[in-house]
Amino acid sequence: MEMKKKNFGILEEYYKKLPLYQEFCNTMQNLLSRLLVNNGYKCHITSRIKSFESVKEKILRKTEEGIIYKKLEDIHDIAGIRIIFYLESYKKKFISDLYNELTPQNLELYERHKEKGYMSTHVIAMFGPKRLMLGKYKKYEGLQCEIQLTSALYHAWAEIEHDIFYKLNEKVINNQQQIVDELKRELEEAMINHIQRASDLLESVVKRVRKIRRE
Repeated sequence: MEMKKKNFGILEEYYKKLPLYQEFCNTMQNLLSRLLVNNGYKCHITSRIKSFESVKEKILRKTEEGIIYKKLEDIHDIAGIRIIFYLESYKKKFISDLYNELTPQNLELYERHKEKGYMSTHVIAMFGPKRLMLGKYKKYEGLQCEIQLTSALYHAWAEIEHDIFYKLNEKVINNQQQIVDELKRELEEAMINHIQRASDLLESVVKRVRKIRRE
């Protein structure tokens, strides 16, 4: 009963702070967009706010895993921004730019990587102390945004894989789970053997074309 009451409190807080999170997400996206443009990146940037149902589902799922959220700010991806770069090397350079230009005075960054071949970097960002000293940013104190960084090839693959398997586990019965697990392993092998190679080849071709243009 106590757990349900706490979860209800977080969901109630979500509704109250939803406009603030939307404003925070837009502010963060504008800041990142300026950084991308000023440094000449070729990419696509989008943002979203996690829906009520998604927040509710995540709270319940994490509770089953033994992870208990005490307050709304414990959920790091209420606000989300995705940046899709043409090349993997652009993504790596941008991460360096984030650390060089936006910390510690503007953002606090916590980097993590997805596993199983999918080359995606997730950065948990929040406005740092110096920026929060400015009046218009003070209201964003404690709010966090998950910035997903990936390249076009990996993003396309991940979207297709997600659509294939999304919520499938809820409908799988008996020995079908073993078949689904095997299909996922086959896709992971394809990712490693083909998508990663294609990404490396694309990087190589771009470098060689640049060299030809300089000559």
